Amino acid sequence: MYLLAHAMVGILIGMVLAAIAGDRRVVAVAALGAVLPDLIDKPLGHIILAGTVNYGRIYFHGLTILFLILIAALLLYHYRRRIGLLALAAGMASHQFLDGMWRHPIEWFWPFLGPLPRYDYSGGFLWDAILRELTQPSEWLFFILIAGLFAVLYRQELKAALVRITCPDARRMLVAGVGLAVVTVLIVVGLLRL
Repeated sequence: MYLLAHAMVGILIGMVLAAIAGDRRVVAVAALGAVLPDLIDKPLGHIILAGTVNYGRIYFHGLTILFLILIAALLLYHYRRRIGLLALAAGMASHQFLDGMWRHPIEWFWPFLGPLPRYDYSGGFLWDAILRELTQPSEWLFFILIAGLFAVLYRQELKAALVRITCPDARRMLVAGVGLAVVTVLIVVGLLRL
């Protein structure tokens, strides 16, 4: 499962929670929770722990960390009526579900079934995985969908930000910067396919 696919599921969960709680901010928090396991475990497992574990589904892909966050979330909700940490936990749970972590019981139930096993991925595995993700059409589709959903959900905030940019030169610079970023990404993706 790819990062933006996880984010999309987190957004959908967040939209349900936002409708229940009446707070749009939980959409972004649930989306963060849905990608957080990969954002933490991939660099940690493949870079920092490359000599010992060398695996990208370790601590934040397990029930132990999820359970600790869930306990903190329930306490925060009980005493402060704040739903943000619950949204984060829901996003993390969706990530574990989509990754099928039950098929990896040692990692999913860590540390209760023993130490994490060592994997033998190549030194450039993480970089190759990132490049594979950047060249997936489905990820670009999810990027467009996510950008559109956030533009609709946070249109008032975006409108206020655009109003602050009153100078026509600033608007032209912003459009030029976004256009340059899009062209740069397209060139990089094109070069990666060669």
